Amino acid sequence: MTTRSVLGALALAVLCTGAVRAQDEPSRHRVFPVPILGYTPETSLLLGIAVVGVTSPGDAGPETRPSTGLATATYTLKSQYSASLWGERWTSGDRWHLTVETWISRVPSYYHGIGGDATDTSETYTPQTAALIATVQRRVARHLFAGVGYAVRHARMVETEPGGRLADGVVPGSRGGTTSSLLVDGVWDSREAIYRTQRGLFARLALATSGGALGGKFDFLRMTADVRSYRALRPGVVLAAQAMVDAVSGTVPFELLPKLGGQNLLRGFTEPRFRDEAMAAAQVEVRAPLRGIVSWAAFVGAGSVASTLARLDDERSRVAGGLGLRFLLDRNEGLQLRVDYALARGGGGLYVAAGDAF
Repeated sequence: MTTRSVLGALALAVLCTGAVRAQDEPSRHRVFPVPILGYTPETSLLLGIAVVGVTSPGDAGPETRPSTGLATATYTLKSQYSASLWGERWTSGDRWHLTVETWISRVPSYYHGIGGDATDTSETYTPQTAALIATVQRRVARHLFAGVGYAVRHARMVETEPGGRLADGVVPGSRGGTTSSLLVDGVWDSREAIYRTQRGLFARLALATSGGALGGKFDFLRMTADVRSYRALRPGVVLAAQAMVDAVSGTVPFELLPKLGGQNLLRGFTEPRFRDEAMAAAQVEVRAPLRGIVSWAAFVGAGSVASTLARLDDERSRVAGGLGLRFLLDRNEGLQLRVDYALARGGGGLYVAAGDAF
């Protein structure tokens, strides 16, 4: 999320202070309500609430990661809305890992075109979207997981700019439609913790197929590779790095094309700023304590998009970077609020979110 949660972030920082102090005594279940208040030209005044829940496994039995949940709901004076539920469950000893995410939304977005040469001039469009994603992973070795998942997404295009590039319906997905996907993935995860990670390696390779046989309108294949490394330089100071490749082939709705930008990858560019059928990006971040529950981070990233993986080297790389603060939500599990400001050529902005970017 970009600038629209600035005031909500300040309120959350106050709540975090009380929440962290409460964690001096062990507690199995913790819930953090978070008010959301903000403004953008597209949404006008935005109001909402988010609720974060954490369940710790306790001291008994084999070591198990915490299970978490997040519910959010927002509404604007322009009758735009968004509501989502997300949760993950780890069973005893991390033997099984289950995730479920669902959301409905009607919010504006920007279309700059497709490819690395997408114009700085954008047009606004508003989709109404409902989606459900469910995955299950099984531990097959100490750090190795294998899993399957299913995702279904239905979009209805509520509004496009008259005479714009999306108005005539030629761009795939510009008239909406349903996408249904089946995926398989493998994950290597040696991180010592999911949140505020200090050391370890996370690597994921996922393959997905979408098509009419699964109940969707669009037929395409997707491959995603995501590698993240964490190293403690000295107590409390961490160097984190991420490299990611995302590629598709077939008829893909423009909103689901691999893309650069947003609150997690190449902060500084709006989320749909650059998109095409292939994307590669890398970023590094230094994280260090500041005072009390507050820490700071410095980050920089670069990436490019192209029509195929083979053409990525021929395309221009986009660079962005910035600074941020972290406010600790839960000392036991490391949950925290992230407030980043990033700069990029032709872009820049404030990002407010839960947890680290990667």
